[in-house]
Amino acid sequence: MAQQVALSDIRDVKKSELDDARIKTLLNGYNSFDEVLNSKSDPIALDKGRGKPYDIVDGRHRIYLARQKGYKAVPVIFA
Repeated sequence: MAQQVALSDIRDVKKSELDDARIKTLLNGYNSFDEVLNSKSDPIALDKGRGKPYDIVDGRHRIYLARQKGYKAVPVIFA
């Protein structure tokens, strides 16, 4: 089950690590960014193994965009 985690507790993502096409799809796709961010079928996944800041298993683009849009927390699962 997903839980809210503060973006400040998640590893920073540099734009150079990301694919511009994926960012454009997230911003302009069929579903709104909020729908994608809150997806239960494809949640953001983090690894809490080494503690904070948590490493990102899946969802780097969504985390990057959430920060750009001013979100304070995002729903995640721990893998």
